[in-house]
Amino acid sequence: MDSYLIDIIERMLDTSDQITGPGYDSSKTISWKALREAEKVDNPDYVPQLIVFIDKEKDKKKRDRAYFLLGHIAKKTNDTTALNYLIQRVDKETDKYIISSLLDRIANIKKPVGTNLKPLIAATKNDKWLIRHSAIQSLNNSSDSDAETTLIEILNSSEDPYNLTYSNATLNKIGTLKAIPHLEKHLQSRKRDVKDSAKFAIEEILKRNGQ
Repeated sequence: MDSYLIDIIERMLDTSDQITGPGYDSSKTISWKALREAEKVDNPDYVPQLIVFIDKEKDKKKRDRAYFLLGHIAKKTNDTTALNYLIQRVDKETDKYIISSLLDRIANIKKPVGTNLKPLIAATKNDKWLIRHSAIQSLNNSSDSDAETTLIEILNSSEDPYNLTYSNATLNKIGTLKAIPHLEKHLQSRKRDVKDSAKFAIEEILKRNGQ
């Protein structure tokens, strides 16, 4: 793998200068600077190298940082190979924090019609709330109707206010007029976040449709 990729992954994991105390500033640490640097990487040539690295790497922290890097490259380049790889890795990881972080990366990437959303949809039903909530948000930027259908099903079946709020927020971005009757059911919710997010989603959908 390119020496730069090895170096930036190591720097993202470097905690040698994270000594809390008077005057400590996390934004000046090696890892913080490396993470901000990784967010700007847009070289598609790194995609196949990172895929090989992740497939072979046993250290989950290194894989996590490689996902972070790959996710930002995919976001900037709309690389479908990177996107599809990240999605299929959702079923391969076992650590809930790694999976949640991976789903958060996927949320920011455009997912064209035809993208295999099955691992993401399955994760919206996970019994671990950390994974479930990230999975709901991972359907953002999806062009496939299956994403909207999944979110509508959550609105009609879940009583978890967080499931509902995150579904509303995602529909705010990708919902169509089809979702409005299902959102309207939550306008009278006693949970303010649920009620407000439903209201805002309806407003945005109507605006997108010139209404």
